Amino acid sequence: MLGNIGRVHLEEQPDGLKVVSPIKRYWFLFALYTGNIIVWVAGVIGMLFFLVYKVIMAGERYSFSFSIILVVWMIIWLGGGRHLWRNWQRFAATREILFINHERLIIHRPVSIWGLTEAFDMKYVRPFSVSEYHQCILFDYGSDGNYRIYFGLGLTEDEASGLVSILNSRYFRDYDPDDDE
Repeated sequence: MLGNIGRVHLEEQPDGLKVVSPIKRYWFLFALYTGNIIVWVAGVIGMLFFLVYKVIMAGERYSFSFSIILVVWMIIWLGGGRHLWRNWQRFAATREILFINHERLIIHRPVSIWGLTEAFDMKYVRPFSVSEYHQCILFDYGSDGNYRIYFGLGLTEDEASGLVSILNSRYFRDYDPDDDE
């Protein structure tokens, strides 16, 4: 056990470091996505009912082509639902769990038995820093560092800077934050 930085719990595990931190909940977005998911589920049920009882069972000449159009629409609708579900999980989570070692970095936002999990190869992770604008921790990801990943939205400035210094000193020993300025 490494200890705590305010509300951030650090724990040494056999496969690396585990960091548990709270997340700031945005109630408006949580309610908005909850409403959208309810509408989406009603749309799925309505579309299946319409497809089975009004198109296929009707036996009209155009039933096959109309069924194909509805199936294509359903695939698009399910893709949108997946996007809605992932964003709802992001806003429903109350904590973030970061698993990090020298090979990979995993950010998990648990929601009941489900949760949103993102995994990153440490070979492409750039040193951590604190975003003044978003008030959270960030790192750049990719061979050119072209993806910016944010986490730790519920942390205070002291908690975020303390966690950043621990993570950078442990996983980016050659990094000097003064070189960025």
